[in-house]
Amino acid sequence: MASRTAQQSNPLTLNRWRLNVVLLVAMLLLVRVILHLAYLQVGDARVGDTSLRDRVRAELNQEKSLPPRRGVIRDRAGDILALTVDRRSLFVNPEQVRQADAPRLAIVLSSLLGMPSGEVLDALMKPDRVWVPIKRRLEPVVSDRIIELMEQDPAQWSGLMFEYEQQRVYPRGEFAAHIIGAANLEGMGISGVEGYYNEMLSGSTGTITGEVDAQQNPIWISPQEVTPPTNGVDLELTIDPFIQQVAEREIKRAVDDHNADGGVAIVMDVKTGALRAVASYPTYNPNTYYEYPEERYNINPAVSALYEPGSTFKIATVAIGMQSRAFTADTEVYDSGTIDRYGYNLGNWNRAPNGPLTPEGVLYYSSNVGALLLNEKTGTEAFYQAVDAFGYGKTTGVDVAGEGEGIVPDPNAPGWSPLVRDTNAFGQGIAVTPLQQVRMVAALGNDGTLMRPYVVQRRCRGDDCVVTEPKPMGQPIEPGVAWTVRRMLVHSANHYAPVVWAPVTGSYDDTFLVPGYEVCAKTGTSSIPDGRGGYETDGTIGSVVGLMPAERPRYAVLVKIDRPRDDIWGVSTAIPVYQAIAEQVLRYERIAPDPSLVGQGQRAGVSAEEAP
Repeated sequence: MASRTAQQSNPLTLNRWRLNVVLLVAMLLLVRVILHLAYLQVGDARVGDTSLRDRVRAELNQEKSLPPRRGVIRDRAGDILALTVDRRSLFVNPEQVRQADAPRLAIVLSSLLGMPSGEVLDALMKPDRVWVPIKRRLEPVVSDRIIELMEQDPAQWSGLMFEYEQQRVYPRGEFAAHIIGAANLEGMGISGVEGYYNEMLSGSTGTITGEVDAQQNPIWISPQEVTPPTNGVDLELTIDPFIQQVAEREIKRAVDDHNADGGVAIVMDVKTGALRAVASYPTYNPNTYYEYPEERYNINPAVSALYEPGSTFKIATVAIGMQSRAFTADTEVYDSGTIDRYGYNLGNWNRAPNGPLTPEGVLYYSSNVGALLLNEKTGTEAFYQAVDAFGYGKTTGVDVAGEGEGIVPDPNAPGWSPLVRDTNAFGQGIAVTPLQQVRMVAALGNDGTLMRPYVVQRRCRGDDCVVTEPKPMGQPIEPGVAWTVRRMLVHSANHYAPVVWAPVTGSYDDTFLVPGYEVCAKTGTSSIPDGRGGYETDGTIGSVVGLMPAERPRYAVLVKIDRPRDDIWGVSTAIPVYQAIAEQVLRYERIAPDPSLVGQGQRAGVSAEEAP
């Protein structure tokens, strides 16, 4: 018993050498750790090709972009047409959404956002995503309401968050939409002035480099490197808000009243080339451009769409022939109504003869045969050289995206024949843009000098502004020829006046198209190519070009109506639009009427609608 007690009381012993080994191993491991930490802290440890120090710095030091503010676009009066604002975008982190609340949350959001509830629910329940956009760039009233609900019950709305994003806004909606153009959801200009000046409007992106915490928030006490963004340039357009409004209203009325496919109206300053109005209908709202067919917002019919100008081109035919001295204002040709050339029988619109005609008579009666005979006197070389000098077949240089060049036949091309020159004389077989055609007429009003059209008159960054200088592009005709053709076009305008005034005066005799003023005008009816070498049989384009006033002209005007259903010749469709624009613009510019320039039943400065 005593021996068992003594055995139990013997203490457990550990050999000292074993203890020393354990302590030595522990010390070696500790030294190893200390050396490795020191190496990581002050050495140049690397993982692959990347320094650990650089990796740590990369995680702490983040570079974030500072977006610039896109430039503001204003009209001639200084009213804002396009600007960039900050709008809230709604995002969700599905991991933070209580799945039991998701269906109810989706229903509430769908009613506020105008989205299908299923689409919202799908965004709320993406388990493999941590940052899902629900709807971007919300209207302030919508985002404010969601914020109110989030503040009332934060737990139910957990996982939802807002971020500000820039959005391009067009305060006047459809106004001048084709000229202004549109910027897409990424802030890039895709058409119009927005597209042409995209780089200038965009500015340059800045950066901020500094340390951030685990939530990617800046650590403001740490030093930062900031390269501020450069905001975009502000643009001031040549567009006059009143003239633009008149042009848009009148072209829309004509298209709607005549069940036409569309229309264009352009008002151009003849001395400078500044575009005071460019209206196309149907139009679109650049705020929601993506809701329209691409061709609606990508193509500006006034500068891009090609058409055969028809009889309005006879103005150029007469001016070119007189400039080349092929004939004078007194030269006569005989209009027999029809004429045979190169195996084809060509004729007037009604195939009726007009007898002996001077160049003025060719314009007055819109004689195809007369224009053909005059152009044969001019000759192929002189005619096409002057057509080139007028700028046909190439862009005008207008500062709007997507300008068309037009199509001018090449006399040296295989298959060309003098028949092409003969039909070109009355505006067939040659394709132009509306802007090219109105610029040709503007040259007549500018004593023969052709100007580059433009739509931006000032580019400003702060108070530093660059003013656009008018740019002459040549002088295809002399001042004397320009004046003579203008006088011919006054008589042509008076010939069309009964279209507007006969219902008021009861007379179909020539009178003043705009009482109190002499204006120039020439109509045209254009056949539409069918794509198979012929022309459509059930559609035409009605147009008119002119100057106002005839002496010391201020503006050139073009009106073009596509496929008016109730007016195959287009005259009764286009002339009232031209007359309405001319009458209102002359008043607006306070150009005093001449009381002697009135006919029976007319009063100077009084429109047909106002006349008793």
